[in-house]
Amino acid sequence: MYKRILSIILIVLSVFTLVSCTNSQNNNDSTETITTPSAQVVETTTESPSDILEWADCTEYVLDETAPVKNIILLIGDGMGENIIKNADIVKGSPFATAYMPYSCYVGTDSLSGVTDSAASSTAISCGVKTKNKYIGMDGDGNPVETIVEFAKARGLKTGLVATQIIPHATPAGMVAHNTYRDMFNDILKQMVNAKVDVMFGGGAEYADTSKMQKRIDNAGYTYIKTPEELETLTNGTMALGAFSYNALNASMNPSLTTMTSKALELLDNENGFFLMVEASHIDIYEAMLDMDSTMAEMKSFDKAIDYSLRWAESHPGTLVLVTADHETGGVIVPESGSPEDVNNDCFTSSGEHTGADVKLFAAGAQADKILTEERIENTEIARIMREVLNATYGEKPVTLLNQD
Repeated sequence: MYKRILSIILIVLSVFTLVSCTNSQNNNDSTETITTPSAQVVETTTESPSDILEWADCTEYVLDETAPVKNIILLIGDGMGENIIKNADIVKGSPFATAYMPYSCYVGTDSLSGVTDSAASSTAISCGVKTKNKYIGMDGDGNPVETIVEFAKARGLKTGLVATQIIPHATPAGMVAHNTYRDMFNDILKQMVNAKVDVMFGGGAEYADTSKMQKRIDNAGYTYIKTPEELETLTNGTMALGAFSYNALNASMNPSLTTMTSKALELLDNENGFFLMVEASHIDIYEAMLDMDSTMAEMKSFDKAIDYSLRWAESHPGTLVLVTADHETGGVIVPESGSPEDVNNDCFTSSGEHTGADVKLFAAGAQADKILTEERIENTEIARIMREVLNATYGEKPVTLLNQD
């Protein structure tokens, strides 16, 4: 109930924030206490997301499973439990994109704190360790552990992060940064820039636009962009940081998740391979608000991003595509009627809170037939799987922690 009330209050306050807030609190990117809550405000448009979004036209995908893994595309639906996928099937009238991925298993998500938050879950998926809620790239004792971006970079791969949340939010942050408090957005963005993640697209211009952060971004060699038009001009090999909204993006805003994903794949494609994480961030946000229509709009957006990624992998052998969730949100149930009209706000049973329900992991593409051998795994096993397939291709390297100063 607290999370639901907080989300509603944040939406109301966003009107005043966009008009009156200043960047004064962001002019120092050293360690500081950030008061912004973890459930970031979602900017809105005057159009209903359901009016301008369509489901993907998914088909059977033909992906090469025999090639060594050169690239990994990891897509995460924040809060996307199994039942919201089933409800998406009902509303769509045909299977959600994950139905066409040939391998799957269940995934346990609990953290050392109990029911996980996105930070602890992202750390588990990225680093392979269970940790406390709010911890980013740290074990339960507060020690930094190697992230998947650090692992990939040590093997010469390019790396990318795409999200509809602010760039330094919990899920993308867990792929690269180290902090015992997920809401230290300035510090986390500083670490992400210092780590030279090749591509970062999302929201969060409020953190990127400070004078000190701009200098850091420039010194790291990034092309910094803020509009969909600028996104179109980027060419392969460019290091790019795109913050396309003052705060967060939602499914009705441009650029879309699929547009950001397609450009990231274009920029990252190279002979040495890459790791790309794509997060549909606001499935969770709208589930927390008990808003099924908006949740389905976000599922439409994710459906298209998954479809695009699978089609891209069809023409790029050596690409492993993984789709999962960090946790379930909302205690979603599936209506017995199986009717689209009954997929509504009454399907939420947990007052918008995270639950401990298992989520699903889906796999397709390079070596996908070999990696899911159990019916159920813990989320830390996703980190192990990614490391094993990349080690098989690129060889083992010492554990690497990038300079985060």
